Amino acid sequence: MSWRDQALKNFGVWLAVYPAVLVSSYLFSWLAPGVPLWLEILISTAFTVPLISYVAVPWVEKRLAHAKGETPAEMKREEAEQAEGGTRG
Repeated sequence: MSWRDQALKNFGVWLAVYPAVLVSSYLFSWLAPGVPLWLEILISTAFTVPLISYVAVPWVEKRLAHAKGETPAEMKREEAEQAEGGTRG
């Protein structure tokens, strides 16, 4: 994956994570003022980590692969080959 593709992927994931963290922060301040910060962070990360893993990353990868004219599987295969230092044959 090129530097540009990786940057686009990271930016897309950030675009999904930022609103989720912002909303959870506002919800805590509105629904449960006075909750200790460590507890707020614990609960908000319990929400945002699955959001990243199961929603944001697959969505961004699918869009990025489509923009490159590939399937997500082809893009992942290319990433794996680059990580291994070459192509399989």
